[in-house]
Amino acid sequence: MALQLWEALKEAIPIYTGLSPATFFTVLALALAVYRVASGLFGSSDRPREREEESQPLPPPVQLGESTEEKLKQYDGTDPKKPLLMAIKGQIYDVSLNR
Repeated sequence: MALQLWEALKEAIPIYTGLSPATFFTVLALALAVYRVASGLFGSSDRPREREEESQPLPPPVQLGESTEEKLKQYDGTDPKKPLLMAIKGQIYDVSLNR
């Protein structure tokens, strides 16, 4: 069965493509290799990348009570003695470790 399929392929490839079977399979292998490289560079991958594995979850929010924008500006990182704080959707986080 497999031998008959191979013989049929050997006859059909030159008819439909104009290439010899060796050339056809070489071009096919090169196209597959280019696709894999391009999808690895630009496509998304199911495997997490190393950098994503290293990322840590956000620390718990800092409790400052009611805070205004002016009060939060004091913690913008200009004073090295104060923590660097960031507000995200109403929660305030200490991001001093990732300046």
